[in-house]
Amino acid sequence: MPRTLLAIVALALAATLLGPAAPAPASQILVLDAGGHVRVQRDRLPPLPAADPAPATTPPPAAPAARSALVRATIPSEIRRLQESAAIAPADASAAAAAYRDARREAKHLKGRRKTELQGVIKTFDAMAADGLLTAARLPSVMLTLRRNAAWWKHGPLLSYGRRVRVSGSRLIWQSYPGQGIQIQWLGTFARANQLYLAGGFDDELRSLLDEIVAGAVPRAGGIAWEYLFTFDGGRPPWASGLAQSTAIQALSRGAVRLKHPEYFTAARSALALFEAPPPTGVRVKTAAGAHYLAYSFAPGQRIFNAFFQAVVGLHDFAALANDARARALYLTGVRQAAVEVRLADAGSWSLYSPGVASDIGYHRVLRDFARALCQRLAVDRERAVTFLRATTRPDAVLTSVRDQPDPAPFCIATRNLTRELYSRL
Repeated sequence: MPRTLLAIVALALAATLLGPAAPAPASQILVLDAGGHVRVQRDRLPPLPAADPAPATTPPPAAPAARSALVRATIPSEIRRLQESAAIAPADASAAAAAYRDARREAKHLKGRRKTELQGVIKTFDAMAADGLLTAARLPSVMLTLRRNAAWWKHGPLLSYGRRVRVSGSRLIWQSYPGQGIQIQWLGTFARANQLYLAGGFDDELRSLLDEIVAGAVPRAGGIAWEYLFTFDGGRPPWASGLAQSTAIQALSRGAVRLKHPEYFTAARSALALFEAPPPTGVRVKTAAGAHYLAYSFAPGQRIFNAFFQAVVGLHDFAALANDARARALYLTGVRQAAVEVRLADAGSWSLYSPGVASDIGYHRVLRDFARALCQRLAVDRERAVTFLRATTRPDAVLTSVRDQPDPAPFCIATRNLTRELYSRL
């Protein structure tokens, strides 16, 4: 399975876990304004790393399964159905219908790759409608994506795979997926929120971005999730990511503390449901030791070590910052399995990306950084437990309580091994 999507911001995620390091140069991002002009904007924060090369081919959306032999649902018919059932207001139905008509009209006028990109987005959403997946909750994101693509391919430049862009008035990160236009890159968006938190002095920007993040969530698995609305490596939309979801939870909990805004804790708590449900709705896979949290909800058999470790870190951080028992239970279940998998990922002379698949040097570094994040957090947790209990209880109870804390040793040992192997190749 191509590893492209996770590479978009994996290195930046590692930086958000461990805190700011030496100053890095500012980056540039393309921004489309309301007048249809694209400008290059200098970013005051370091860049998120570029994506890996694109997969050899971008799989087209699979043929949708019609609801019946006689009638196939379409986006217009689904919008009408949602309005007639009072799931959406008449004004929202009219706006959505207009967005769809405008996108189709624009696609007819475009040529070459611009036409291909916009048509790819339309076909994906046509397939979702035919499958009955165009719900009232998903409709705003679908129509936003149609509007953004219609505007970009009319006014903006052609984009290479992985190129990130923004639209004036919004802080969401969009990314180019050739053949499927520009799509909201939720993992990149959450990593950006973590950057703003760690950099300090960007509270207004952080609040604005977190508000957009909360608004973009949809019901899933009995809670909320941030769904991807494009086809990726055989996974058809809408799908979710344990890696992205945990990073959202982490960013929201940090924002709740920094901005004194408990509603972000509420959103993060609702997002925990994805880690309680099995695929393809959720990302939880039970194991003998605990549970593995999937990188992709559509790939229940895949185990991506670095993505899983970040999922555990995100759950840990929310549990600690919100003092949330439910999140702590999910974290403990995950960290027990992570202690097993970190020994598998640390293969001896080099690391594995997933069972039987060697990491490239970038993923080796990411794995090391995520293992180090768990090593540091578990060590701090143990030290705090010792300090607290020494002041409040008998010395013999201290040892028992510390033994109840997850052992940082597997992650600390892996960190040392992976660091040594990394330096041997530099």
